[in-house]
Amino acid sequence: MSRLVDNIFTLQNNVFALTPLLISFYKNLQSKEKDLLLAYFVFPLVLNQNCIENIKQLNRHSQLSRITRDKDIMAGFEERFEFYKDITNRCLQYALDCGYIEIDKNLTVHVITNEQMFTDPILTNSFKLSSILHRVFTRNVINTYYSFGIKKL
Repeated sequence: MSRLVDNIFTLQNNVFALTPLLISFYKNLQSKEKDLLLAYFVFPLVLNQNCIENIKQLNRHSQLSRITRDKDIMAGFEERFEFYKDITNRCLQYALDCGYIEIDKNLTVHVITNEQMFTDPILTNSFKLSSILHRVFTRNVINTYYSFGIKKL
């Protein structure tokens, strides 16, 4: 039974399927110093059904506080943040290895590829959300971590 659970976990959290979510986030994000650290917020927000429903209506005037004040989104956020940390690292490494992104000495991510990446149809809503999620990350990275109550990476 344990192997079955491990296999289902691997299928649902597949690096090949999740990497396009990070690429679409960074493709639209205006580059800033240490924006690599924002990658750790993408999966906890776009892979949670409660978050998808509550964040769908983001626009250019949306603020980060709209997310951090929403109790449905923030309930269990720290646990999701920790859960997806390793998966985020593996996705970033895969994107680097494949030449999709480049990370400079200031920890700024630059998307190199313009090709349309395949995404699992199940992740369509998550993909759409990750491509507009950049709109709320207007503060510097340190203030973003404080806003979400994350004390350490």
